[in-house]
Amino acid sequence: MKIGLIMGGLLLATIAGSAYWIDSLQDKIGVLKGNQLVLETKIQEQNEAIETYLTKQKQTQNQLASLEKEKQEAMRDVNRLRKTFARHDLDELALAKPELMQSKINKASKRVLETLEKLTDPNQFDEKDSNSG
Repeated sequence: MKIGLIMGGLLLATIAGSAYWIDSLQDKIGVLKGNQLVLETKIQEQNEAIETYLTKQKQTQNQLASLEKEKQEAMRDVNRLRKTFARHDLDELALAKPELMQSKINKASKRVLETLEKLTDPNQFDEKDSNSG
């Protein structure tokens, strides 16, 4: 009989300990599931941020390529103009035909100024972005 009581007491203690252990494990599982949801949300936010960054980077690379192409075209124009000016004695021509030179210089200056305004317009890329998006 004593052994039965001792065994019954041990069984009850084991059941009570197991119930407490299971309850604490359930609490830990709940906390871990909450942490998992938070982490999954943060991972999703980071993935979206990475996608946005990569899209912006691609746009920047395209803009840089476009600017490089324009720079190369401008350098070709500069080289062409240098060759043209090297062939002509502008001082002599300006003294011989001042009206002709003034007209050509005014037209060219106007064209250069318009091109410079277009190239230095700070909104030029915003316009492209709003048209493409």
